[in-house]
Amino acid sequence: MKRIVCEGPNSLRGEFIPQGSKNGALPILASCIIFDTLVKINNVPDIQDIHTMKSILEGVGCKCEYVNNSLIVDSRPIKSYQISWELASKMRASFDLLGSLVYRFGKAIVPFPGGCLIGNRKVDMHLWISKQLGFNVKIDSGNVIVEDFNPKNVNTEISFWLPSVGATKNATFLGLFVAKETRKKIIFHNVAIEPEITYLWDFLSYNGLKLSYNLDKRILEIFPSEPKFSSLIMVDNIYDRIEAGTFAIAACATRGNIIIKDNDQEKYSLKVTLSRLWELLSSIGVEIGFGSDYIELKAKNRLKSFEVSTDVYPSFPTDLQPQAVSLATSIEGISVIVESIFDDRFVYVGELLRLGADINVVNNKFAIVNGGKKLNGAPVKATDIRGGAAILIATLTAEGKSILTNTYQIYRGYEKIVEKLSKLGANIFEETEKILEVSNV
Repeated sequence: MKRIVCEGPNSLRGEFIPQGSKNGALPILASCIIFDTLVKINNVPDIQDIHTMKSILEGVGCKCEYVNNSLIVDSRPIKSYQISWELASKMRASFDLLGSLVYRFGKAIVPFPGGCLIGNRKVDMHLWISKQLGFNVKIDSGNVIVEDFNPKNVNTEISFWLPSVGATKNATFLGLFVAKETRKKIIFHNVAIEPEITYLWDFLSYNGLKLSYNLDKRILEIFPSEPKFSSLIMVDNIYDRIEAGTFAIAACATRGNIIIKDNDQEKYSLKVTLSRLWELLSSIGVEIGFGSDYIELKAKNRLKSFEVSTDVYPSFPTDLQPQAVSLATSIEGISVIVESIFDDRFVYVGELLRLGADINVVNNKFAIVNGGKKLNGAPVKATDIRGGAAILIATLTAEGKSILTNTYQIYRGYEKIVEKLSKLGANIFEETEKILEVSNV
C-alpha cells in the first residue's frame, strides 16, 4: 500500500490537463452490455473504480482490454445476469449495471452497492422505478432481484420524487427495454441532468437508441428502438469536471496560479459544467480568465470567506463540497458550507481537525469554518474519494510534513494525482507504507 508524504506549505503553478471523467466513463461502460458488439471508450482514467468496473464486466462474461487510457469491451460472450458481491461491495457504480443487465437478459441480480461511506445512499427509487415499469422486484440475501417483466403492469409516465443520478441511469436502460418490448413511449419526469448523464443519452442516441430530453423541464422521453448495428462503436470520454474542480480549488487554497486545459465543446466544456464553481471562486476574489480551450486561475493573498450550498446539477456539486471546506480553512473569517445531498458527507472533517483546522459540523448538514488559522502537518487518513482529496489539499497548505494513509480511496477517483501535483510545484511524493511486525512473546 502506498502512502502520500507532503511537505508544506506549497503554491501550485503551471498547466493542468484533466483526466477523462470517472463518472462519465462508468455509465458508458455499463451501457456496453446492451450493444452486441465491440465498444471502444477513449480517454478513460487509469483509476481503481474503472478497473473495478472492468472486473465486474469480466465477471459476467464480457471481454475487456485496457490499453493507453482506452478500454475496449466486447459483450458478445456475456453469460451471466448476476454480479458478485465481492466486486459490487467496492463501488456504488456497480449498481448502474442493474438496468443494462435487464436490457440484455430481461432480469438481473445485483448486490446492494458499496463505495464511499458518506451517508445513507438508498436504492429505493431504483426499486420503485423497476416496479413502475412492470418488473417483479425482491430482495434476497443482500441481492436486488429484478425479473418477470409484465407489460400489463407498465406505467408509461413516471415522476421521480428527487432527481437521483443513479436512478436516472438505471431508469434509462430499463426504459429502453420496456419501450422496445411494449412499443410504447416511456416518459420520466424530474430526472438528473448532470453532464455525465446527458453525455450517456447523447452516446445512446448516436448509436441508434431513440430518446430525447429537456434540460429545463428535467424530462426524458424514450421511444421504441434498438441499437444500430456496427462492428465497432467508438466514443471519446469527456473531461472529469470534479478532478478539474479539485485542482482549481487546490490552486486557490495554496494561493497559486494554474491554467486548466478545456475542450471546445460548449455543452461539455469545463467553463459550462463547472459554472457554479467559477462563480464562487470569482466572488471570493480569485481572478479567472476563460480562453477558447483553457481556464486560468490566479489566487490573491487575501480571499473572502463565503457561504455555499450543494444541490443537484447545475447547482454547486456535492463532490466538491469537501474541497470547498478545505479552501475555507485557508481564508480568514467564517465560511459556511451546506450539504443538501448526502446525510453524512462530513466524515473527513475529523482528519482536517488533526491538521489544526477550526471546523464545527452541525447536524451533519453544514460546516462552520473559522478559517485563516495556521495548519500544521500531521498523520492523516483518506476517508473517501472526495474527502481524501480535501484532506490532501489541506496538507498542501499545512506547515511541515504530513503523511496521508488509506490512499486507496483517493486512487479510486484520481489518476496520478501525486505526479500531477508534483509537476505543479508541490513538495509531495509516494512511498511504500511501512508494515509493523508484531512478534509473539
